[in-house]
Amino acid sequence: MKHKLALLCAIMIALLPSRLKIALFRARGARIGKGCYIGMSVVDVGRLVMGDHVRIGGLNLLHRLPDLVMESGSKIEAMNWVTGAGTGGLYLGRNSSIRRLHFFEASGTVRVGSNTIIAGRNSLFFTHGQSPTNINDVRPIEIGDWCYVGAAARFLPGAGVSDHSFVAMGAVVTKMHDDGYVVIGGSPGRVVKTLDPDVAYFQRDNLVHGHHPKIRENDSQIDVNRETGS
Repeated sequence: MKHKLALLCAIMIALLPSRLKIALFRARGARIGKGCYIGMSVVDVGRLVMGDHVRIGGLNLLHRLPDLVMESGSKIEAMNWVTGAGTGGLYLGRNSSIRRLHFFEASGTVRVGSNTIIAGRNSLFFTHGQSPTNINDVRPIEIGDWCYVGAAARFLPGAGVSDHSFVAMGAVVTKMHDDGYVVIGGSPGRVVKTLDPDVAYFQRDNLVHGHHPKIRENDSQIDVNRETGS
């Protein structure tokens, strides 16, 4: 009953304008930086931390998450489903983004590093599962900095990729890959290519998104990496 009431309350709050939502969340103890936006999304979380210039788009279901932490400049676009089933959480690093129509089962915690893109749509992240020898397999998923996860990727409990990794479209990542500057592809996922650290994708100070503010004619964005004390 308690969970149903919390969800009903979150649905009602979702209908409010962004400014009123943010004011209400702050009044309830959330830490939310400047320049943030929350669209018509259900945000049913225990601890909400948003750095500066963070965006949550519309029609997301962020449900039964003890922790939702989004560092400065990050965003969750639209129509994503993230559930923690009362445990775990989602941690999104600076300037990282989750695009549209992805599913996260985050009861074992999903951590996404800085300047990483969960691209395309229809990727699945499961931190909880069962096997013939383990009927309660709960392990976190770790995705490093400067990673790119293609559409329709699959991550199993305990899986992950290190910094500067690309995950090919449709790849099934079944374990933690410790090597960086690689492309992971296939089922089960394996290293199919190594990457030169000097390629263009990695030669940027940080990712720039459309919701980042402009401050001068020749500047692309302000310093969205400023700590907010969270």
